[in-house]
Amino acid sequence: MLLKIDMRFLKIIIQSLRLKCCVCGQGKMFRRWLIMNADCPECGCHFEREAGFFLGSIYVNYTFTALTMTILYMLGYFLKWADNNTLLIWALFYVVIVPAIIHPFARSLWAGFDQMWDPRERED
Repeated sequence: MLLKIDMRFLKIIIQSLRLKCCVCGQGKMFRRWLIMNADCPECGCHFEREAGFFLGSIYVNYTFTALTMTILYMLGYFLKWADNNTLLIWALFYVVIVPAIIHPFARSLWAGFDQMWDPRERED
C-alpha cells in the first residue's frame, strides 16, 4: 500500500513539473507561461474545480519562495558572500522574480495534489 501511494505521489510530481493535466497526464495546463487553459485539451477536465480553487497554489508558491530565499540569505550572510545591504537587495529581487517563474508549477502542483486527495474520474 505504501509503495502505491509513493508511486501516485511521484506521478503527480512528474506531471506537475511537466505542466500536464492532473487527470490524464497528456494535455497542457498552460497556453503560455502565465496563461492557463480553462480545460484540458485532451480529456476536457475543467482545471478550476470551484471559484478560488487556485488560491492554495499561492501558499505553495509562497512557501517555496520563502524557504529558498531564507536558506540562500542565511548562507550568504554566514559565508560572507556579500555585505548585508547587498544581500537584502538580492533578496528583494528574488522575492519579486521567483514567484512569477514558479507560478505555473505551483498551480500545477496544487491541482495535482487535489487530484491525488480528491480524485476526479476521466470523462473518456
